[in-house]
Amino acid sequence: MPHFISSRVVRALKWVAIGVLAFIVIILVAGNILSSYIHRELQTKFEEVGGTFGDLDINLFTQSISIQDIEFVDQDNSDSVVATSARIENIALKNISIYELVANKALFIGDVLITKGNIAINRAIQKDSAKVKNEKGLQRLYIERTKLADVTVFVMNDTSKEFSGIINATLMGIKSSDTTGVADPKAYALKDIEVAITDLAISAPQLYSIKIAKLDASSHHNKMVVDSLELIPKYSKFDFAKVAGKQTDRINTFIHKLEIDGLQYEKFRDSSLVASKIKISSGEIHSFRDKREPFKETKVKPLPIAALRGLNFGVDIDTIEISDSKITYEEFAPEGFESGSVVFEGLHATLTNLSNQNNGPKPDHATLTATANLMGQGQIDATFQLPYRESEPYIAQGKIGKMSLDRLNSPLQNLAFIRVQSGTLEGLTFNFSYTDNVSTGRLTINYNNLKIDGLKKEKSTVINDLKTLLINTVIKNDKDKGVPIEKRTGTISFERDRKRQIFNYWWKSLFSGIKSSVLDN
Repeated sequence: MPHFISSRVVRALKWVAIGVLAFIVIILVAGNILSSYIHRELQTKFEEVGGTFGDLDINLFTQSISIQDIEFVDQDNSDSVVATSARIENIALKNISIYELVANKALFIGDVLITKGNIAINRAIQKDSAKVKNEKGLQRLYIERTKLADVTVFVMNDTSKEFSGIINATLMGIKSSDTTGVADPKAYALKDIEVAITDLAISAPQLYSIKIAKLDASSHHNKMVVDSLELIPKYSKFDFAKVAGKQTDRINTFIHKLEIDGLQYEKFRDSSLVASKIKISSGEIHSFRDKREPFKETKVKPLPIAALRGLNFGVDIDTIEISDSKITYEEFAPEGFESGSVVFEGLHATLTNLSNQNNGPKPDHATLTATANLMGQGQIDATFQLPYRESEPYIAQGKIGKMSLDRLNSPLQNLAFIRVQSGTLEGLTFNFSYTDNVSTGRLTINYNNLKIDGLKKEKSTVINDLKTLLINTVIKNDKDKGVPIEKRTGTISFERDRKRQIFNYWWKSLFSGIKSSVLDN
């Protein structure tokens, strides 16, 4: 023994070592006892609710618990239908406050990691959370950080799958209510959420399904990004209306990217969508209508602002931008031989001041501006004012640039049984207002060398000589700048069919002005 260490110090060190060793032994023994106790308690609780688990590891030094191979089936007692089921590979809980749990019946957890597995929820089984009693059990729950890694979630409605996706997420600050305790899941508060959902599939009611390659959402950054969104009809073009039981639009949509900035996640609790900007990039919409099916619509189609007011959730969006997109409208005429299509390419549009909220001063109207190429040539520039005052009319104004009119032969041949032999549109301008019932305004056109063939309805490619003669008699071949502007200006006047959508109203209003201008009266 070194001469500078006294025997008293040596004895003290021995007692300290013995004390530390005894403490370690006690902790180990207590850990084993506590582990066995918690294992039995968890196993009992799991069995009561239809669950099982494999290994359980408790570490008092790190204040952590790891549970592996969890399986859970919540079965409705009335008809043995599964309400909720889960299979999780591992759940790890770290930094657990044992003192708060024992002294105050409050569970404080630093981290929860849920790794791999699947969860299935059946919405057809409604559980009444108010009937859950928790008077003697856990009173408060707080989890600082919860992570889900590669957890597949299914939402069912009876036997139909409504939602599925693989979730990777971080939830910050999960906190139970101070008044209702841990029993009511609707009363929990959440500080922040970061979530990435891949292979998201949503089965919309009856006629459509939705697929999303990836959805990223961050409440901290007030942002959501959706990659590769598809709205997919469940039936083919000609079966769709038959299944619907009436004439209707079959809409197929693909959006390359959808970004939402300034998204206020806390407003979701109030059933409101509040955001500063929504940006849609490289979208494509294909709408098909088979007019051979009966038109059975009985409900009035509201104008845009009235439809916005009728939503069962709040909307307050500063700006919606659409860029580099394409819209195709295809129609099969009642007496047609094949369908005809109108295509708008290179679509760029901006909608501002969209709101159905009464939470402060608002502009008098929302504004939609759009530009696109009609059938690959004629550039359309249009502006629409959508008033918030019910007494104010809607306003539409715009122009169409130069294009060869034979580009319109696909819809004209198959829908109107006429064909443009020659003709060039040099320009067209329009300005009209409209209410829920009628549109009025002016349209000015500039074209030359217009010649039209009338076609037989019995065989759309065969020229009807009499029809061709009559058409070219009433239509002037040239209405260019050599013709006085008043001779090239027509009246827009159209009484709305209130059972049809706004797009039909816009087109029929423009067509009334074109007929008024083109016909050689």
